[in-house]
Amino acid sequence: MAARRTVAIAIAVAAWPAARSRAEPACPDGMVRVPGGRFAMGSPDGVGDDDEHPRHEVAVSAFCIDRTEVTVTAYEACVTAKRCTAPHREISPSCNQPDRGEHPVNCVDWHQAVAYCRWRGKRLPAEAEWEYAARGGDGRLYPWGNEPPSATRLNACGRECVAWGARVLGREWPAMYDADDGWVTTAPVGSFPAGASPFGALDMAGNVWEWTADWRGDYPASAAANPRGPATGAGRITRGNGWHAHRAVDVRAAVRGSDPPAVATNSTGLRCAASR
Repeated sequence: MAARRTVAIAIAVAAWPAARSRAEPACPDGMVRVPGGRFAMGSPDGVGDDDEHPRHEVAVSAFCIDRTEVTVTAYEACVTAKRCTAPHREISPSCNQPDRGEHPVNCVDWHQAVAYCRWRGKRLPAEAEWEYAARGGDGRLYPWGNEPPSATRLNACGRECVAWGARVLGREWPAMYDADDGWVTTAPVGSFPAGASPFGALDMAGNVWEWTADWRGDYPASAAANPRGPATGAGRITRGNGWHAHRAVDVRAAVRGSDPPAVATNSTGLRCAASR
């Protein structure tokens, strides 16, 4: 009897992961699952910009987020379907063109980002969701951990960017790292797997800033579950920084940017989220 009971328990334990997996909805192709959890949002005193304070604990429900930033090719499909308007390519020579299909789309404003995600049956991530997807719950500085940025972890301003800035723009830019990351402006999405977040999301530092759903506002001293920004504002939050970032502090997971919703830049793109 004891032997049979041991076997029965072993079978039940072996079946538990499969049963658990069935209980957790899978994410659509191209997305990673971010389980619900709690984390300290923002930066501790003495670290980061004023708008990263106060650091406060946040609870986030499970959701899915795109593994990579939305590509030029993916966005063009929405334009072809007449559900998105074309990127604002006239604003800069660094706006991606159709021949750079696997690069992140840039030169899109917030309204265009919303339209694309809606067309895919998704939405823009809330600011808290974005930060949690980028850093998890262990308090790390960067998506990959606490080690300093390098040319193997993200696309930012290395030697290639410094040379391009001097030659094309007549500007002297400092380099974030003393190496060439291989891409003067944007890089094809997913080119830096060593920089993955704890949940497997790629390019959450560098390449392009990413629009979020929230208006910019001050952090509260404490926050309820799934917090959202103010109901109105002048700018929508962007996260992650872009290909021209030249200081390590500027690509921390807690860094906040913002732009008016109608503004498009050559270093701003998007990734989408979905509730689960």
